[in-house]
Amino acid sequence: MTENELKKLSSRRREIERDIKKLLEDVAKIDRTIPGIDDEISQVVSELNLTAVELRIPGLSTDVKAQLRTKEQQLRTEKAQLRTKEQQLRTKEQQLRTKEEQLRREQEQLQTQEAQLRAALGQTVSSSHVYLDRALLMDPPSKTNMKREQLDPVAGPLIQNWRPTQDKSSGLLPELAHPTFGEVVELLDSDTEVDQAVIDVASQLCCIGADLYQNEAQLTKCVRGLLLPFLEDKVVTTVESGFAGNNVSPDWALGDSPENPTNLFLIAEVIGPHARLSAVAWLNRVTIFPLTPLLNLLPAHPVTDRLLMAVARMLAALRAGLRKLAQDHATAAVRTAAEHEVAQAGPAKAEDAKAEEAEAEEAAAETEDAETAEELADLLEAKPVSEEKLPWPIAMDARYRIATAHSLAAPNHTYRVGLAGDDSGREGVVAVKLCRSYSLAAHQRWADLGLAPKILRSMSLPGGWLLVEMEWLSAPQWRPLSKLSKEELDEAQCAVQQALERAHTATGMVHGDVRPPNCLMRRDEASWEVRFVDFEWAGPEGEATYPACLNPDIPWPEGVGYRKQLQREHDIKLLAATLAARGAAAASAASTGTTAGRGRRTRGRGAVRSLNTTSSSGHSAAPPGIAVVFARHRIAGISWRQHGAISWTRPAAPGRRLVW
Repeated sequence: MTENELKKLSSRRREIERDIKKLLEDVAKIDRTIPGIDDEISQVVSELNLTAVELRIPGLSTDVKAQLRTKEQQLRTEKAQLRTKEQQLRTKEQQLRTKEEQLRREQEQLQTQEAQLRAALGQTVSSSHVYLDRALLMDPPSKTNMKREQLDPVAGPLIQNWRPTQDKSSGLLPELAHPTFGEVVELLDSDTEVDQAVIDVASQLCCIGADLYQNEAQLTKCVRGLLLPFLEDKVVTTVESGFAGNNVSPDWALGDSPENPTNLFLIAEVIGPHARLSAVAWLNRVTIFPLTPLLNLLPAHPVTDRLLMAVARMLAALRAGLRKLAQDHATAAVRTAAEHEVAQAGPAKAEDAKAEEAEAEEAAAETEDAETAEELADLLEAKPVSEEKLPWPIAMDARYRIATAHSLAAPNHTYRVGLAGDDSGREGVVAVKLCRSYSLAAHQRWADLGLAPKILRSMSLPGGWLLVEMEWLSAPQWRPLSKLSKEELDEAQCAVQQALERAHTATGMVHGDVRPPNCLMRRDEASWEVRFVDFEWAGPEGEATYPACLNPDIPWPEGVGYRKQLQREHDIKLLAATLAARGAAAASAASTGTTAGRGRRTRGRGAVRSLNTTSSSGHSAAPPGIAVVFARHRIAGISWRQHGAISWTRPAAPGRRLVW
């Protein structure tokens, strides 16, 4: 038994599942047709009855009677034909039902054989394979009910594209899915000069997009003829195989090879006189996010280059990103081969490696203190974040034990994660925050006063992101102010107010979001220790400003708003208002018999407003497209997409972990 046999079984099972799906559609069509035939028969019977009444009218002429009898005969013939058609449909339905039973029996047999073969090969069915099966069984995009697929309560959304809401179908942003996506974002946002060759291609694309065509195939052909020579080079060539099927294949593709594709794409959509660049990652499922808005393809140059240069920068970023993805994949392939050689080096070296690992574990066990050991055990026992959902700065860094990573404040990217052992074998736990803006200066100044966690390291990331690693204040010793009991809160509130005043006076820095979830407390004999967290908005008083999306459910003090300057009194009033609101909520809960939850995980409502809106329409969950250019590690392509939904290319290893 080999993996090839397993692939054949899986392929045959999917084929049967497609046949069953098509068969059920035929049965449903028959079920919809039969009532219509019954209505027609009833109408014919009514006309026959009426004709019979007319024939009984006295004094009818011979000609009229002859006409009525001819009509009666025609109606009887039509009725007989309808009865025959109905019987044929019912017979066909019964045959389809019989065939369905046969196919389901074969399906069960194949599932059993597949499970036995997987067990023999030591394989398990991952959620990625289940998701892949679901994708391969889909109808073409134009015939797919995207609303149903996106709101599937069991399988989850088909595509993570932030539709209809962030809560229902959001995924990793491109800059956190892979560093190359971050580099593409930087290119799009930068003022880096674009060379003349790119400008010439952008000029031609604007002319192509603005032209009028008889059909979309003409537009696709023109875009392909322009972009294919522009994007191809030594490592990026045309790919003509490796796709899922004829009805879902891109019209053409670019990559370094169709063999063993991985999970990163760049899509350039040409939609009539518009173009857009998006990033796609096959993580735990397909995730798509736009890197640019829709750009106008209009030949307004040379009168103005405002439209042209945006298109040129998009094309430059697409070409650079495609080549970087191909190079990264080639490097990863070499590394994988080297690791395979090491794995095959022989049992002696393997035993040596095991011995060294055992020694390291023993050393770690001896040096870890009780609190850290307990924290790590808690991390390992609890359900971790799926590797496919981890941002690359954590998933690709050997510093972190990714199996221990836990999200603390979704959808914000803050994680509790265990550190890999150092030379002494010592391990620890840290908090890692990934964000677009963060006041390291304010955090450090407050930490110097003992009023914030220690910053262990910070690192700028591609795409304008920042990684901040800080000490982990472990539960249950440290708890958010929002999780204290009423009696504890009465004692701790004064300590928080005094700590806040001290931080303001000593540093001149304002926090901007001093709510109970951002105030961590620890009881120390007769007093309370305070640590403030989340310094995204913090900065010098009168200089730092508030962001655009403020949560309207939070009782912001007067004077707080977009681009308004942070003031000390805002911190003080916000803390007082949120504590008062918490007290009122607790009193209401007590009167209705509700109990509060436990644990550090729940942070309460965030300070940033969610822009989620639920759509009640049945439109596609993916944007409509005409010409699509795919660019990823292995494959890029162009295709026509009907009524939205991306054209599917099939990766050989869906959900594969991104590793250096």
